[in-house]
Amino acid sequence: MKQSLVLASGVLLLAASLASADAGRKGRSDAPVAPITKEAPVSRETRQLPRNDDFRAGGMRLAALAGTSPSSCPNPGANPVSANSSGDLSVNGIACGDTGTNITAANTYARIFDQLQLGTAYTINCINFGVDNTGSPLPGTVALWRDPSGGNPSIAELELIASYEVSLTTGIGQLLTVSGDPVCVQIGANETLVVTLDYPESPNGFCAFAGGTTASSPTYIYAADCGLSDFTSLASIGFSDFQWYVELSGDFGCSDGVLGDLNNDGIVDGADLAILLGAWGSNDPIADLSGDGEVGGADLSILLGNWTA
Repeated sequence: MKQSLVLASGVLLLAASLASADAGRKGRSDAPVAPITKEAPVSRETRQLPRNDDFRAGGMRLAALAGTSPSSCPNPGANPVSANSSGDLSVNGIACGDTGTNITAANTYARIFDQLQLGTAYTINCINFGVDNTGSPLPGTVALWRDPSGGNPSIAELELIASYEVSLTTGIGQLLTVSGDPVCVQIGANETLVVTLDYPESPNGFCAFAGGTTASSPTYIYAADCGLSDFTSLASIGFSDFQWYVELSGDFGCSDGVLGDLNNDGIVDGADLAILLGAWGSNDPIADLSGDGEVGGADLSILLGNWTA
């Protein structure tokens, strides 16, 4: 990889071009490029990576889904769980910049939680997370996903559990909260829970996560405009000291039994599958396990993931 450093007007640019061996990769585009941007108090440091227009055109961004975004947690629970070592929100975030009229491009961040943190079952009442936004408020989506293979998350493998719409208000070092009906999450020994934040382009300000420098697991970014066509750890692209703050507010265990046990007989089996298929395409709250307002593939994935028969 050839690199050159240019310092101009307090902005540090790291222009990178991929080796010729990568030039034939599908979706590869050398120009224009979009920067991975770190907002700092005095200057902005930018790493430029190749823009991937083919991937962006494919509509692969995590979609915004229905949900709610109250300003505080009505039922915080007794056992909050965080991937961060403290509630520090003083470290500015990392975002994919934009080569056009927008300041930052569309970005998606992810943090992971495993069975060691959540136990075999955990009820989520609220999700607290850090945001920096110097521009106008932006619509965002916070979502919960099950990753059946664990490890580094991949878009193709994630199974939706629940999602919430949120307004990313103007401010630095903000702690925002989303909540809804309690969500029972059951995590297998080799599975992880993935929490994501997704937002669109910002035309008039820098929008990114807020957090600290240390955490028990990596922070991941997905930004098609910067050539990051799947979740990539910030450490792997040179930002190891930037960690998005995410806290799950709730309790260990699930008082409502096994998620997917639609007939309340203590197991998830063919009888529950029959109920779900009978409600397919409706908004039946009993079979709507993901809470997205429609019984469909997401609910089927949750039921099959909790199969006990």
